[in-house]
Amino acid sequence: MLEGVYSLTVSGTGNNNFIPMRAGEEADFLSWYLPRRRGPMKVMIRYFNKIYSTGCSVREKPGGKFTVLSASVGYGAMVSRNPEVEIPLTFGGDPSVTVTDGYSSDWIYVNIPDNAWLSVRLRVRAEEELELPSTDESASSGYKNGLRTLNVLRPNFIGCDAGFDRTLVFFGDSITQGTRTATDKYEAWAHRTALALPLSVNVINLGMGWSRAYDAAANGLFLNLAKSGDKVIICFGVNDIKSGGRTGENIIESLRTTARLLRGNKPAVDIIQCTIPPFNMDPWQEEQRQKVNRAVLAGEISPKVFDIASILEAETPGRVRPEYMSDPGDAHPNGLAGEAVAKVLGGLLLKGEL
Repeated sequence: MLEGVYSLTVSGTGNNNFIPMRAGEEADFLSWYLPRRRGPMKVMIRYFNKIYSTGCSVREKPGGKFTVLSASVGYGAMVSRNPEVEIPLTFGGDPSVTVTDGYSSDWIYVNIPDNAWLSVRLRVRAEEELELPSTDESASSGYKNGLRTLNVLRPNFIGCDAGFDRTLVFFGDSITQGTRTATDKYEAWAHRTALALPLSVNVINLGMGWSRAYDAAANGLFLNLAKSGDKVIICFGVNDIKSGGRTGENIIESLRTTARLLRGNKPAVDIIQCTIPPFNMDPWQEEQRQKVNRAVLAGEISPKVFDIASILEAETPGRVRPEYMSDPGDAHPNGLAGEAVAKVLGGLLLKGEL
């Protein structure tokens, strides 16, 4: 579903939330991104009108009918409410599109200046009372009707026409998405790793807050997007345990199913299974995390393993190193943690050791 098109950004923009809208209501959404490439190129956007995974709504729940009244890709020297340049997008030659299942825009020509930020504006109208599938994303700026907000209608994919020789997919939850890292700094482990890789590597970030291993194993839209990867780095488990109350055995089975489905689609896919990061869990939860991590480290999911937990964990098992927490009450990894993880992971990928 994302095959053959280069991902211009490293942001996690899957639909894990929704925006209630009344029939006839209109809204203007503006989102900003750090592009991996700049200069002259052709660009397009894509959107899937359903919830990807368990979160604020039900996995695979379809969105209602709405119209994109107008859309544009733009840029500016800094993130703001008003991009310096905005270039209209079209859909089959038309400036607007009525959306049921989703949409793909036409290609347009854009010349992104050095050091510029990339923007996408979507002006929409609800054609019925609906819950508009959206992205709850704190690591890059978004606006609704000119006001800064985390929950924004974003394109799920921004593509450009650049060539590449392989695709790397980050497939995980909020820790992979970059939740609770500083806005527009791109300092989460997946962001930092992706931005350090050669441009010949296409990178798609399918990290998404609240998602779980069983969302991946369900073989729906979420996994089908991950199937575009030649290499897939999988990092699920915290939400299965913390909010899902699942046992280690349940999670191991979901991870095995996910790996089996990926290999069934692309037998040569290179799967790197991460250990479950620490998250200051209670004793029962921590026991489940340790069960999964023993299986992962033993190669029961995939022979290739990245032990992210060992980098983030304090001397006390299961506790996040205090300097790596986004704040004293939130165990999400901060930018310092992202730097530590990306230094190890990026080094292994660049040396061909993972």
